[in-house]
Amino acid sequence: MAESRWTELVTDKKRLDTGQAVLQPNWPYWVQPRYYNVTEMYNIELWVRATFGDTVWADQDKGRWVGSDRKYWFREESDRTLFLLKWA
Repeated sequence: MAESRWTELVTDKKRLDTGQAVLQPNWPYWVQPRYYNVTEMYNIELWVRATFGDTVWADQDKGRWVGSDRKYWFREESDRTLFLLKWA
């Protein structure tokens, strides 16, 4: 029996994937930067913390954002939009 494999096409073109998670009511709006280098990702992280504050998943009632799985999850759509305007 043949195995099927999925391979992602790697490109040097940066992009920001976005979406909305219905099953994540606290932070439904997310952005995932793709193909940004390590320095750019570090700068994004610094900017997010300076702009939206520090937060963790345990602060479900307080935080404006959280980070997980190389994604940034936002409570408000306007915060996600600001992120997109800054980093697109």
